[in-house]
Amino acid sequence: MKSRLLNNLDTAIAAATQPVQADCLRAERAGLLARQGQMAEARAVLSALQAQYARQPNVSVSAWLSLAEGFVSYYSDLNRNARDKISRAYALSAPARDTRLRALSVAWLAHMDYVDHDLEAMVRHIGECFELAEPEHHAARARVCLVVAQAYHFGGRFDAAQPWYAKTRQHANAEGDEAMLSAVMHNMAGLLGDESRQTVLRGVEDDNVTRRAMLGIESTGNFDALVGTGSLDALVPLLRAQVSSLQGRYAEAVALYEAHFSDGLLQGLDRMRACLGADLAWCRLQLGQTEQALKDALAAQVAVSYDRDVDDRAAAHSRLALVFGQLGQAEAAARHKTLADIDWHTHERDQALIVALVDKALAKLR
Repeated sequence: MKSRLLNNLDTAIAAATQPVQADCLRAERAGLLARQGQMAEARAVLSALQAQYARQPNVSVSAWLSLAEGFVSYYSDLNRNARDKISRAYALSAPARDTRLRALSVAWLAHMDYVDHDLEAMVRHIGECFELAEPEHHAARARVCLVVAQAYHFGGRFDAAQPWYAKTRQHANAEGDEAMLSAVMHNMAGLLGDESRQTVLRGVEDDNVTRRAMLGIESTGNFDALVGTGSLDALVPLLRAQVSSLQGRYAEAVALYEAHFSDGLLQGLDRMRACLGADLAWCRLQLGQTEQALKDALAAQVAVSYDRDVDDRAAAHSRLALVFGQLGQAEAAARHKTLADIDWHTHERDQALIVALVDKALAKLR
């Protein structure tokens, strides 16, 4: 299904009166293809434009190329090089005198700040985006509204996040950007999954949380199938595996892990290797696969120091404490339990901090 935004870009390219204007739009179109998961076509367009301008670069084209290259990196494997490309687009937008690109690139920098947990930079870039982006700049406003929604949701304030998710959808619908609608669903489902994981592993009984998370995951998968989103296709199955585990559906979780674990690592989830591996070990243990469960647990134990996000690390330690406890290794279980408690407390502190910072940043805009 060809999105309305893609049709609009094709129309704009055909109507462009200047070659540079048309080529900037072609680079923008390639960025959309990357966000939709059509990497081969996106790379082909970008390579052709790079070759065309190799001898006589144009700052406007270079800026849009940098942004599109950032999208290719990010939507291929969550590559951290994406930030460098997007930062370059932001820097070049000034000499190019392209406020529209500057607003869009700073919205994406806010997103990268959120991913990297650079909260001070995130709120600074959120504020700059709202100052630069006109109300009808739907691409920039959709992205920055999503960052605000994610920040509140990460902070445990789904109530505060919901209006910002709604604003993101409004901007995406206005532009016909189905890739953005998919991003809303992916990020919301992921954070609902994180919320349910935190709830269960912290010992709180609430079936509604896991049920809501699974509903979000299933809706995301169905939407991607409908519109043909092909980027990062292992993420939804692995998220479904994690929530299935929380619901006690261990055989289903193991099947999903076995089918998608390796692809997930290649698509940027290597930073969650310990968290996913520890959960797989727990599921195997519940199915009586003791030998393989121990192997997975030992591998996760080695990898846990590389899990970048503190909540993923906390979840890994929580699962490992349960696995080693059930295997009769009391000392290892106690050690992981202590580490889990430390990381969960750190995560809860970070949740409070991000909410306070976003509240303060938004108050300045009123």
